[in-house]
Amino acid sequence: MNTEEFAFASTRQFTRGKKRKLLEIFNDVQGFLNASDKKILSYEIVTEEELKAFHKEVPSLKMQEAFRRFTEAGYRLTMVYDKDFPEQLRYIHEPPVALFYNGTLPECTEKLVAIVGARRCTAYGRVMSAKVASDLAKHGYSVVSGMAYGVDGHSHRGALEGGGRTYAFVASGIDICYPEANRDIYEKIPEHGAVISEFAPGTQPLPEFFPDRNRLISGLSQTVLVIEARERSGSLITADFALDQGKDVYALPGKITDPLSAGCNKLIWQGAGIIRSSEALIEELELGEASGDIVLDDELKKLDLTKEELMVYSAFDYNAKSIDEVQSECSMTLLEILGIVSSLCQKGYLKEVFLNNYVRNAV
Repeated sequence: MNTEEFAFASTRQFTRGKKRKLLEIFNDVQGFLNASDKKILSYEIVTEEELKAFHKEVPSLKMQEAFRRFTEAGYRLTMVYDKDFPEQLRYIHEPPVALFYNGTLPECTEKLVAIVGARRCTAYGRVMSAKVASDLAKHGYSVVSGMAYGVDGHSHRGALEGGGRTYAFVASGIDICYPEANRDIYEKIPEHGAVISEFAPGTQPLPEFFPDRNRLISGLSQTVLVIEARERSGSLITADFALDQGKDVYALPGKITDPLSAGCNKLIWQGAGIIRSSEALIEELELGEASGDIVLDDELKKLDLTKEELMVYSAFDYNAKSIDEVQSECSMTLLEILGIVSSLCQKGYLKEVFLNNYVRNAV
């Protein structure tokens, strides 16, 4: 991490989408800064005014002071191209370009389960979120949540009490404890996981930031559990993100007369798994792990390919498919898919039959 990366991750001169496109073209922040303004502007991603404002912002005393406070607090920053950036978040829709964090990021092999639910949960919701999180922790699972009131906070506490690791995505800068009532876990989580945000230090928790935060909670996790939720709630937004990302969703059933169970009961009606008990849930999770994250047929199991190459290769078949069709099935950028397709063609696994349309080669 250096001042330039901190400035690029923190600046509001460029949107997240513009930052991502710039990094796709220039590979990293240094590559972007080394390019001439003429070359940068030729891609028509940022305006001349935005670029000038960013160039002035990087060496400013305000940015330098923010970076000094950030490093002195022991906080860290990882960019999307860094080795320690969570692999799960590289391929979600609208991936973050950077993460600010306090603590230690999860290992690539870590078993991650998200627990979300109502802020104003019932006593039943408090007990169940803490118990499920604690039991998961005792069986080697790490808990991901949003450090909000209610289910989120009790899930983090349960994971800590169970001796496990937990990760909190916040909708503010990581230097802001919100809500203040959760300061106990805000201070303890970095010793057993991390407080993480894609928002720059000093960013206040505005309502529009919470849906963005929710996509990261589901994106980092293999499975999402909804403990209590109204029929329209942020927890169901997280569940929707999880389903879009191909993750399993479980819900805790409740009384049909209870508004805080309406969202969970609806998820179950729509096909979500049912949380019958911690023991049954863990048994199902471990059964799912035994079958692997990607269901491969015998042909694919024989191939000497990376996980990303397998993901792209499995999206093709023996009828021609375009790059655009494959991109809609794989949560990767166009440049990433093009690079992998080129590699698969060189290795003889794919064949271009006409412009940007490919088929599997017999292997």
